[in-house]
Amino acid sequence: MKGLLLFLDVVKLYPLLEDFRCSSTRVGTEEGVALSEALLRCTHLKKLDLRDNMFGVEAGVVSSKSLPKYANLIKVYLSYLNLEDEGAIAIAYALKESTPSPEVLERAGNDITVEAPPILAECRAAKQSLTRLNLAENELMLF
Repeated sequence: MKGLLLFLDVVKLYPLLEDFRCSSTRVGTEEGVALSEALLRCTHLKKLDLRDNMFGVEAGVVSSKSLPKYANLIKVYLSYLNLEDEGAIAIAYALKESTPSPEVLERAGNDITVEAPPILAECRAAKQSLTRLNLAENELMLF
């Protein structure tokens, strides 16, 4: 985590970032929480790509608290983060209640089950600008 903390100190120096990509970097829960907190300063983000990391539920919930800060966010890539229902629902509520109106929202492969779709639908209804929603590779069906 030491290397990531040094990197996060650099991220904090650029509050005007519009595009942040940190995909497939093996970021775990503790690092995901630290990353989400560092990105709170980057209020001009238009694109956020955190795909394919090991955030888990806790980092997902912390990330949900930063999303409303990004007033210009139009592309959100949160696939394969192991968010599960709790993290996915927290993010959906944050997006539903916040100013950002993303056009792209990717949440594939997060172990989302049948518990999450009602709030996901509410989020979609509240965000009319959404043109692409990816929920592939989740457990949304009852068998």
